[in-house]
Amino acid sequence: MKIENWSLRLRVFLFFAFLAAAAIAAVIAGLALGFSRLDVPEAADGFIFAGAISGFVILGVVAWIWLMFDENVAKPIQRLAGGLLASTHANVEDTIDDKTARYLGDLAPAARAITENLAATRNKLAETVAQETTRLIEEKEKLTALSAEMPYGMVLVSGLHKIAFYNGAAAELLSSDQAPGLDHSIFDFLRPRPIQSAYARLCAGEGGDGHVLPLTVATRHGGHVLSARMRLMHAPDEGDVAPPYVLTLDDVTSDLTIHAEREKLLSRLFATLRPSIASLQTTLAARDTDDDLRADPRLDAALVSEMAKLTKVIAALDTEYETGKAEWWPMAQVRSSELCDALTAQLQQDDIKLVAEAADAMVLTLDAVQIISLLSHLARHISRTGGRALSFLVSRDDAGGAMLALGWSGEPLSVDELENWLSETLDVGLVDMKGRDILEAHGTEVWPEFGPASRTVLKLPIRQARRLRRTPGDGRRAVTYDFDLLSRTPAKELMDTPLSDLSYVVFDTETTGLLPSQGDEVCQIAALRVVNGKVIENEAIDQLVNPERNIPASSTEVHHITNAMVKDAPTIDLAGQQLHSFARGAVLVAHNAPFDLEFFRKHEVRIGVKFTNPVLDTVLLSAIVFGQSEEHTLDAIADRLGVKIPPEARHTAMGDTMATAEVFIKLLRMAEKKGIITFGDALTEMRKHKRLLQDANASHAVDLA
Repeated sequence: MKIENWSLRLRVFLFFAFLAAAAIAAVIAGLALGFSRLDVPEAADGFIFAGAISGFVILGVVAWIWLMFDENVAKPIQRLAGGLLASTHANVEDTIDDKTARYLGDLAPAARAITENLAATRNKLAETVAQETTRLIEEKEKLTALSAEMPYGMVLVSGLHKIAFYNGAAAELLSSDQAPGLDHSIFDFLRPRPIQSAYARLCAGEGGDGHVLPLTVATRHGGHVLSARMRLMHAPDEGDVAPPYVLTLDDVTSDLTIHAEREKLLSRLFATLRPSIASLQTTLAARDTDDDLRADPRLDAALVSEMAKLTKVIAALDTEYETGKAEWWPMAQVRSSELCDALTAQLQQDDIKLVAEAADAMVLTLDAVQIISLLSHLARHISRTGGRALSFLVSRDDAGGAMLALGWSGEPLSVDELENWLSETLDVGLVDMKGRDILEAHGTEVWPEFGPASRTVLKLPIRQARRLRRTPGDGRRAVTYDFDLLSRTPAKELMDTPLSDLSYVVFDTETTGLLPSQGDEVCQIAALRVVNGKVIENEAIDQLVNPERNIPASSTEVHHITNAMVKDAPTIDLAGQQLHSFARGAVLVAHNAPFDLEFFRKHEVRIGVKFTNPVLDTVLLSAIVFGQSEEHTLDAIADRLGVKIPPEARHTAMGDTMATAEVFIKLLRMAEKKGIITFGDALTEMRKHKRLLQDANASHAVDLA
């Protein structure tokens, strides 16, 4: 081991130990020389006693000087170095404590002046950069919003087949038993052979000037069939022989099913008609050639029977055709609130006031243009015939779908008049599309009813609808990306992989107690993904867990999780599988990782997986950066690094996870500046502090596959 890699305090200790040893050796040598010249054997005891006293005095003085030096020089220098690192690489201000370094002369004021000047320069630079990039941020947000709302899934994949971008539609298409994430392999979600084949063909020069090829690919889980287009970002060249590519995805599973049903219906139709038609042709031919048969009543009865059978079969097939016809028309999912807004805006163009309300937040499967055109058409007729105070309500239907109700005050509507309105041609972008055609395309009907307070209501049910799950945010499907992933080089052996090239999952748990070996269990899990030194906001877990035991009141006082809150939550086997899937291919990060991992490792048989991910611990990283003698609680580290933890978020799984993630990102940058570049370097340094905390990698085989 190189001396320059030793810590300052260790080198100071060794210096004073050498000084003490040298002084004692000098005293012993002097006494031995004096005793040899005196040549009085009886004086030996006196010399030995004098040497022992001298040795103890030297040891005491040197030890006292070392302690004073360690406390007032070595430790302050170490704190000063940590503060300078935090200020330089973690953007922390006011990290220099003059009292701590009061015996270091001008060093502390000089360090403070450097950090203040650095902070001022950084603030000016940040202000300038912010002003210059405002327009770019606005354009990026517009592009993000546009990509998020695209109905087709879009995935940008590196030449190593790792995901660098995906929009909300892609997340829905790829999600089955595991959610997509940045730096995950696209082959975790889609079957590899069609993608590899299309990619090889494009790299070989197929696809024309646009470098585009169509393909069909199936998901690995869930059994969905996707129609896809692969486009290379650029042609292969010497600088980039494995260029990134874009996949555009559309789920055609239902389309293929509908097509198969139509083909099956046609096959049944022809298979049923052929024998009957052949029989009729034979009978009619016989009548034409034989006068006796023409007069035979049995032949007429046979013809009538065959015609009746044929009519019955055609009627049954027609019923099946009419039932399934609504499934064949291309539909989209529309929110009930959006339907209300669109109908209101459409009628405002004709100065017709409408009060629209969505009683239930739902997603309806329909052709929005057709339904809005039909409802607007009916509302205009109602207004022309004296209807007033028009209203529109979307509510949950008893059959599980949705009910659209268009109401008004005025004369009731007859069925004949309604049919006349439905027979008129509407402008929906198709030729000769009537209101009745729209209803048939949706497999539904419309009828008038008497409503409350002498009002009349037109009822129009929509068969396919589901309740909308309310989620935080602005309701848009998010876009997730990190284009720096496109330039990643092929992965090395784990120990030789730079820390900056690894993906991390920072997690935390809340538990029923502190003793997993004595029956305490997890009652909440939170996790965040960190890629390229950034927290990926759209990739997270925040899950309550049923511990299958009582949560003590003393634990509830800490994390505020009650037995009622976890009653219907998933148990550890499901929650553990979710965390394991979320963390695949990543390094696990936690504060006091052995504690949290023990709750999962004791249930590995039940969960069905082993938690063999590599592990980094913020406790040990803090000891590497700031020294083992400092306090390494999450609050203390966060305070040193300027990470603010809101009081209401402390001791919640997600609150602590967010704080740990921020702390980890800053510690990682500081550790790299101390020469800790690879995962192997970090592991070696962490194991030097095993007296502080056991390394969580020690008892399990490390696996990054």
